[in-house]
Amino acid sequence: MPIPTVSIVVPSYNQARYLDEALMSLCAQRDQIHELIVMDGGSDDGSRDIIERYAPHLTHWQSEKDDGQSDAIINGFKRATGDILAWVNSDDALFPGAVKEMRDWFSCCTNTGLFEGNTIVVNERSEVIRCDRRAGPSHRWARFGYMRTHQPSTFFRRSLYESVGGLDRSMHCTMDTDLWYRMLPTANARRINKYIGIHRIHTDAKGENERWRAQYEKERAILDERYPHYRNNPIRYQLGRIAYYADRALNARGLQERRDIARYRGQSLSELFAEHATGV
Repeated sequence: MPIPTVSIVVPSYNQARYLDEALMSLCAQRDQIHELIVMDGGSDDGSRDIIERYAPHLTHWQSEKDDGQSDAIINGFKRATGDILAWVNSDDALFPGAVKEMRDWFSCCTNTGLFEGNTIVVNERSEVIRCDRRAGPSHRWARFGYMRTHQPSTFFRRSLYESVGGLDRSMHCTMDTDLWYRMLPTANARRINKYIGIHRIHTDAKGENERWRAQYEKERAILDERYPHYRNNPIRYQLGRIAYYADRALNARGLQERRDIARYRGQSLSELFAEHATGV
């Protein structure tokens, strides 16, 4: 069976400070990426100059006004033809070897529609602050209140994405959670024990920015209304919390996570990439 192709979309807007690192991480494994598409929303901070430097490696790029992050991703996916889809925000990145790892897993697990890997979390200076080895996405975990899927470490089949209607263009903060909720019932989602994505925390990120607080609250209320079977059930959540920590102990994820944090905390991404690329 042929290894499935992967298309990656990079939504971008005024993140020049981090964009070079994101595109570098992707172009370093360009041979594994069928299509690499950058959708910039008309940045005025120098992002366009960075994108133009990488243009020879890009399937398509544009820099023009859009209706926000979800709009950019949706339009990028419309251009994509790969079997597997993912998006990497312009302030995030991928590990070396991540795309090949995902292609191999999708190739051997034909009934799985979505995979999530482990994630390294960095700060605005590109220094490692923690390592996340989460339980992984699943319909069962979500039913018991556990829904903490790192988007840059998550890849999914095009067929699954299209079957649930894709991203909701009206969601600007929780579009990924909304998509996972619709995918999980049929995704047969699985976690892989490999570092795949890099998630960055910084003051301009939506999740850390006070300007987005009201929008987050509005969208969380929408999620509560749309997915009552997943949300706002305190008793089931407490049972899920107990099960989560029991599973974490039995699988030694917590121990492995602490060891990784002790090993990598404070390292720069360039150091981490070099170490990871050499297989150390």
